[in-house]
Amino acid sequence: MDFLHRKLLYALDERPVFWWKRGTKYGVIEGEAKPMWNMWVFFVQRVISHRQDSFDVASLEAVYLTDLVSGNLLENWHNFYTGETLPVPGRLMGPETQTFRKDGSSIAASPLPGLEIERTHTLGPATVVGDDVWLSFDSSAIVTRTNIAGTPQFRINDLETFNAKLSDVLDSDQPSASASATLHLISSWQGWLGMGDRPGSQVTRLIARKVFQFEDIAAELQRLIKHSYPEIAADPVAALDRPPEIFER
Repeated sequence: MDFLHRKLLYALDERPVFWWKRGTKYGVIEGEAKPMWNMWVFFVQRVISHRQDSFDVASLEAVYLTDLVSGNLLENWHNFYTGETLPVPGRLMGPETQTFRKDGSSIAASPLPGLEIERTHTLGPATVVGDDVWLSFDSSAIVTRTNIAGTPQFRINDLETFNAKLSDVLDSDQPSASASATLHLISSWQGWLGMGDRPGSQVTRLIARKVFQFEDIAAELQRLIKHSYPEIAADPVAALDRPPEIFER
């Protein structure tokens, strides 16, 4: 299972991988799901150290919210639940480094400013049909804002399914298999939405693909990164060494 985890999500060596993701976030109250915005997500990741029973992965994430109709980047969002128009918060999370055991569980993660994150991970099972292999990787997190007293905890469950060709996974000449994924995230209300004590949750549905060059991520996401973070677009791997930023969940 450790072999599948490394080869589908990351790499057996220290080469960087890039994941681009596209999807929609929904608000859910009393069972009614209402689309809030579309989104593009960018990840650059690299295994930075190996041990017999564990390995470290450095990651940097950028999230872009876009209008459901026009597709334009959202700088402000009208909350149709509260009637407020709110500024969209910062887009970067990390970089951070997570340590994983062979079973996919997380041992520790580097601290992020203003946040305390308690994570759990579950790896597998894997399903093989013909030359396709699917691997589930589920995680949950409790996020506590340490820089703002009294802020409610943010809870999220991330249900991911990764797919690759079994022949690619078993090919010893490929340290990292080409892969795609579907992701479903179930969370409490993000703090910046100002939902207060309203009952409900958020659900996100994403598709994703792993590539090995920045130039191979989706063209629209490339454009967004080049516009907002030209230094990351110019050298995304070097960005893994930049100081971490607060990401407002």
